[in-house]
Amino acid sequence: MASTNLSLFSPQRTRMGVVLGNGQARVTRREIEQVAAQAEVAAQAEQARAFLTSQVLTNIATLVTQAEAQTKVAPGGAQFYEAIITGYALGLGSGSGSCRWRGQYWNVVSS
Repeated sequence: MASTNLSLFSPQRTRMGVVLGNGQARVTRREIEQVAAQAEVAAQAEQARAFLTSQVLTNIATLVTQAEAQTKVAPGGAQFYEAIITGYALGLGSGSGSCRWRGQYWNVVSS
């Protein structure tokens, strides 16, 4: 990683040995900090997407388990249980559920 320390009394050099003036060094430092901040935001967004996807998978697995148990008690409702789970899963993917995919992030919508 490039050093962002600025010397007050000697010129700042890049890794390639190019001497930067004080103004150029400040601009370079700001750009490096901006790129680092954007990388951090992207990493956090990716973690949020992974968490929400994991939560959706857990919810669907729970619904399937409940439907299997209900099918043993009331087998006549099997087609309805399947329709409910399918509707839930497809609703999340299409954006009609409580979480919607908005390009780069999930948007949680209150009903």
